[in-house]
Amino acid sequence: MKVLALNGSSNKNGVTRHAIDLVGEELAKEGIGMDVIHVGAKPVAGCLDCRKCRTNGHHCVHNDIVNTIIDKLPEYDGLILGCAVHYMGIPGPFKSVMDRLLYATEHLEGWGPKPATAIAVCRRAGAINAVQQLGNYLNCSNLLTVNSQYWNIGFGWKPEEFLTQDAEGVQTMRVLGKNFAWIMKVLDATKDSIPRPTYEKRVRANFCR
Repeated sequence: MKVLALNGSSNKNGVTRHAIDLVGEELAKEGIGMDVIHVGAKPVAGCLDCRKCRTNGHHCVHNDIVNTIIDKLPEYDGLILGCAVHYMGIPGPFKSVMDRLLYATEHLEGWGPKPATAIAVCRRAGAINAVQQLGNYLNCSNLLTVNSQYWNIGFGWKPEEFLTQDAEGVQTMRVLGKNFAWIMKVLDATKDSIPRPTYEKRVRANFCR
């Protein structure tokens, strides 16, 4: 079993990566692998609503990191979203990635139900806002959202501040990793005895005509 983590921070090895790694350490203890893709270092085009993804195999017309993620998703059994806070919300490039990822795949159609979680870190404020924004992507994609003993947030401008001063945040990430691993193992143990759900074709209601 293996989990994909998307690091949406502009800093590849900043607090976000260290928070993700704490989760990954607990997964590793249970024999579960984790790969991290850093998606926050470069500008990313937003969704144009061109709808080409509806006719080209659920791939975006912008052939960039989003299509790379789409191609790699079938290899994984879980998803972690992590980012730092930019002005009380998620960074612009990461939002563009997530918007296009969900739109192109029609909310990760056919990939779930699999466990997923969201992590946000901040210097001082905004982590709750950001983690709720990330949760919106999970809540509409037939994913099983994994929680911890507290909101999945951490504090610190630099990794050493987070790791040495935010004891509760560090513990929260470890507990999150334990819960994530447990859910993955339960799903794996029951995959032959309890079939995964089959879903109806998504219905969309437009309230304005």
